[in-house]
Amino acid sequence: MIQRVQSLYLLGIIIFALLTCTGQFIDYQVRMAPGTATIEGTNDTVQVNGKAVSYTLNAIYFNTYTNGVLSESKIQYGLILIVSILVGWTLNVIFGYKNRKKQMLHVKINFVIILAYLSAIIGKAFTQIPDFSFSNMTIKASVGLAMIMFMLYLNFRAFIFIRRDEELVRSADRLR
Repeated sequence: MIQRVQSLYLLGIIIFALLTCTGQFIDYQVRMAPGTATIEGTNDTVQVNGKAVSYTLNAIYFNTYTNGVLSESKIQYGLILIVSILVGWTLNVIFGYKNRKKQMLHVKINFVIILAYLSAIIGKAFTQIPDFSFSNMTIKASVGLAMIMFMLYLNFRAFIFIRRDEELVRSADRLR
Protein backbone atom coordinates (compact mmCIF):
# COMPACT_ATOMS: atom_id res chain seq x y z
CA MET A 1 0.00 0.00 0.00
CA ILE A 2 1.05 3.58 -0.51
CA GLN A 3 0.70 4.44 3.21
CA ARG A 4 3.46 2.02 4.26
CA VAL A 5 6.62 3.26 6.00
CA GLN A 6 8.85 2.45 3.03
CA SER A 7 6.73 4.77 0.92
CA LEU A 8 7.66 7.60 3.26
CA TYR A 9 11.35 6.74 2.88
CA LEU A 10 11.00 6.67 -0.89
CA LEU A 11 9.12 9.96 -0.82
CA GLY A 12 12.02 11.37 1.21
CA ILE A 13 14.38 10.32 -1.60
CA ILE A 14 12.28 12.29 -4.07
CA ILE A 15 12.25 15.35 -1.81
CA PHE A 16 16.03 15.23 -1.29
CA ALA A 17 16.63 14.73 -5.02
CA LEU A 18 14.57 17.82 -5.77
CA LEU A 19 16.33 19.77 -3.01
CA THR A 20 19.69 18.95 -4.57
CA CYS A 21 18.55 20.79 -7.69
CA THR A 22 18.36 24.04 -5.75
CA GLY A 23 21.31 23.72 -3.36
CA GLN A 24 25.00 23.39 -4.05
CA PHE A 25 26.87 20.10 -4.14
CA ILE A 26 30.21 21.60 -4.79
CA ASP A 27 31.19 25.06 -3.61
CA TYR A 28 34.90 25.34 -4.27
CA GLN A 29 36.83 28.54 -3.65
CA VAL A 30 40.33 29.45 -4.77
CA ARG A 31 42.14 32.62 -3.80
CA MET A 32 44.95 33.80 -6.04
CA ALA A 33 47.55 35.92 -4.29
CA PRO A 34 48.71 39.15 -5.91
CA GLY A 35 52.15 39.06 -7.44
CA THR A 36 53.82 38.35 -10.73
CA ALA A 37 53.23 35.53 -13.16
CA THR A 38 54.89 34.48 -16.38
CA ILE A 39 52.96 34.17 -19.60
CA GLU A 40 53.12 30.68 -21.08
CA GLY A 41 55.43 30.38 -24.06
CA THR A 42 57.25 33.67 -23.35
CA ASN A 43 59.58 35.08 -20.75
CA ASP A 44 57.29 38.05 -20.07
CA THR A 45 56.01 38.65 -16.56
CA VAL A 46 52.75 40.34 -15.69
CA GLN A 47 51.36 41.82 -12.52
CA VAL A 48 48.45 39.74 -11.23
CA ASN A 49 45.85 41.31 -8.97
CA GLY A 50 44.63 39.12 -6.15
CA LYS A 51 41.32 37.59 -7.08
CA ALA A 52 38.98 35.00 -5.70
CA VAL A 53 37.51 32.39 -8.01
CA SER A 54 34.54 30.37 -6.81
CA TYR A 55 32.95 27.37 -8.51
CA THR A 56 29.48 26.14 -7.60
CA LEU A 57 27.83 23.01 -8.92
CA ASN A 58 24.29 21.77 -8.40
CA ALA A 59 22.10 19.47 -10.44
CA ILE A 60 21.15 22.22 -12.88
CA TYR A 61 24.01 24.73 -13.17
CA PHE A 62 27.79 24.93 -12.98
CA ASN A 63 28.66 28.54 -12.16
CA THR A 64 32.01 30.29 -12.05
CA TYR A 65 32.33 33.47 -10.01
CA THR A 66 35.31 35.81 -10.22
CA ASN A 67 35.57 38.27 -7.32
CA GLY A 68 31.92 37.57 -6.48
CA VAL A 69 30.63 38.30 -9.99
CA LEU A 70 29.12 35.54 -12.12
CA SER A 71 31.50 35.05 -15.03
CA GLU A 72 30.27 31.77 -16.54
CA SER A 73 27.22 29.54 -16.19
CA LYS A 74 26.65 26.16 -17.82
CA ILE A 75 23.56 23.97 -17.74
CA GLN A 76 24.28 20.39 -16.62
CA TYR A 77 22.07 18.29 -18.90
CA GLY A 78 23.52 14.98 -17.71
CA LEU A 79 22.78 15.70 -14.06
CA ILE A 80 19.28 16.92 -14.90
CA LEU A 81 18.68 13.66 -16.75
CA ILE A 82 19.95 11.55 -13.83
CA VAL A 83 17.78 13.45 -11.31
CA SER A 84 14.75 13.02 -13.58
CA ILE A 85 15.41 9.29 -13.90
CA LEU A 86 15.89 9.03 -10.11
CA VAL A 87 12.61 10.80 -9.33
CA GLY A 88 10.67 8.83 -11.96
CA TRP A 89 12.13 5.49 -10.91
CA THR A 90 11.43 6.18 -7.24
CA LEU A 91 7.81 6.99 -8.10
CA ASN A 92 7.74 3.70 -10.00
CA VAL A 93 8.94 1.92 -6.85
CA ILE A 94 6.31 3.64 -4.70
CA PHE A 95 3.43 2.74 -7.01
CA GLY A 96 4.65 -0.81 -7.58
CA TYR A 97 3.53 -1.85 -4.10
CA LYS A 98 1.38 -4.76 -5.30
CA ASN A 99 4.37 -6.89 -6.35
CA ARG A 100 6.92 -6.79 -3.52
CA LYS A 101 9.52 -8.97 -5.26
CA LYS A 102 9.54 -6.64 -8.23
CA GLN A 103 9.57 -3.68 -5.86
CA MET A 104 12.70 -5.05 -4.12
CA LEU A 105 14.40 -5.38 -7.50
CA HIS A 106 13.45 -1.81 -8.37
CA VAL A 107 14.85 -0.55 -5.05
CA LYS A 108 18.15 -2.26 -5.88
CA ILE A 109 18.16 -0.50 -9.24
CA ASN A 110 17.40 2.73 -7.38
CA PHE A 111 20.65 2.18 -5.43
CA VAL A 112 22.52 2.09 -8.73
CA ILE A 113 20.83 5.28 -9.94
CA ILE A 114 21.68 7.15 -6.72
CA LEU A 115 25.30 5.95 -6.90
CA ALA A 116 25.45 7.04 -10.55
CA TYR A 117 24.17 10.45 -9.45
CA LEU A 118 26.85 10.74 -6.78
CA SER A 119 29.62 9.60 -9.11
CA ALA A 120 28.44 11.97 -11.86
CA ILE A 121 28.62 14.90 -9.46
CA ILE A 122 32.09 13.99 -8.25
CA GLY A 123 33.18 13.34 -11.83
CA LYS A 124 31.89 16.74 -12.95
CA ALA A 125 33.75 18.39 -10.09
CA PHE A 126 37.05 16.73 -10.97
CA THR A 127 36.71 17.43 -14.70
CA GLN A 128 35.36 20.99 -14.65
CA ILE A 129 37.13 22.53 -11.65
CA PRO A 130 40.88 22.98 -12.03
CA ASP A 131 42.93 21.54 -9.13
CA PHE A 132 39.82 20.26 -7.35
CA SER A 133 40.18 18.75 -3.90
CA PHE A 134 37.64 18.19 -1.17
CA SER A 135 39.72 20.19 1.31
CA ASN A 136 38.78 23.56 -0.23
CA MET A 137 35.03 22.90 -0.21
CA THR A 138 32.78 24.92 2.04
CA ILE A 139 30.63 23.33 4.73
CA LYS A 140 27.47 24.37 2.91
CA ALA A 141 28.51 22.24 -0.07
CA SER A 142 29.32 19.29 2.17
CA VAL A 143 25.68 19.29 3.25
CA GLY A 144 24.66 18.84 -0.40
CA LEU A 145 26.85 15.75 -0.73
CA ALA A 146 25.57 14.48 2.62
CA MET A 147 22.00 14.68 1.28
CA ILE A 148 22.92 12.25 -1.48
CA MET A 149 24.45 9.89 1.07
CA PHE A 150 21.26 10.21 3.12
CA MET A 151 19.26 9.25 0.00
CA LEU A 152 21.28 6.02 -0.07
CA TYR A 153 20.38 5.42 3.59
CA LEU A 154 16.69 6.07 2.94
CA ASN A 155 16.77 3.67 0.02
CA PHE A 156 18.39 1.02 2.21
CA ARG A 157 15.72 1.49 4.90
CA ALA A 158 12.95 1.21 2.28
CA PHE A 159 14.50 -2.03 1.04
CA ILE A 160 14.57 -3.46 4.57
CA PHE A 161 10.89 -2.63 5.15
CA ILE A 162 9.82 -4.05 1.78
CA ARG A 163 11.70 -7.26 2.59
CA ARG A 164 10.03 -7.43 6.03
CA ASP A 165 6.61 -7.06 4.39
CA GLU A 166 7.45 -9.89 1.99
CA GLU A 167 8.59 -12.14 4.87
CA LEU A 168 5.43 -11.31 6.81
CA VAL A 169 3.22 -12.27 3.86
CA ARG A 170 5.17 -15.51 3.30
CA SER A 171 4.86 -16.48 6.96
CA ALA A 172 1.12 -15.75 6.91
CA ASP A 173 0.78 -17.93 3.81
CA ARG A 174 2.56 -20.78 5.60
CA LEU A 175 0.08 -20.60 8.49
CA ARG A 176 -2.91 -21.07 6.17
